[in-house]
Amino acid sequence: MAGVHNFIDLLSWQKARTWSKNIFEHTQNEPFASDRRLVVQINDSSESVMSNIAEGFGRGTQGEFIAFLGYAVGSANETQSHLCAAYDWKYIPRADYSDLFRAGTEIRKLIVGFMVSMVKPGSGVKHMRPTKSWTDDVWEVYERLTGKQRPALFVAGSGAKAADYRSPDLSPPLERMPSSDAASSSTQS
Repeated sequence: MAGVHNFIDLLSWQKARTWSKNIFEHTQNEPFASDRRLVVQINDSSESVMSNIAEGFGRGTQGEFIAFLGYAVGSANETQSHLCAAYDWKYIPRADYSDLFRAGTEIRKLIVGFMVSMVKPGSGVKHMRPTKSWTDDVWEVYERLTGKQRPALFVAGSGAKAADYRSPDLSPPLERMPSSDAASSSTQS
């Protein structure tokens, strides 16, 4: 998914959106439009393909994404089954049926190929190289420039908590401060 920042960047989602729109347009024509039950079912299932891709993308884990891609494949199959019924009942001409069915097969292949690419050894999100956080970069610069270690609170895995951390005493040491007696005697001499 390098370069993909939003589900709308996914080719499978884009094609599913176009497919759903094309199916919707066919359901607006008679005699298809008069079969309200099939119209609702086919529009819901075709829209579900793109919705499951989008929802899976937003879930945050590779496992959940793959599960939702599986749901999208199931919705594509359901939509193709509805297309068969629409063709059998002569709601759509053979050429339109063939084009829509073929588009569904292409979408299913894209989704399955994407799923396979994520679970192959050495691929997918779980095998991305770890990136260093901005905070770690800043602390490394601090350590390099000052020669001091970062406080335990800012060391990953140290177990330190904010309550355990006490800020250093920044007041000047008493030895360096002139006493009031020393200050008054130096002015008298």
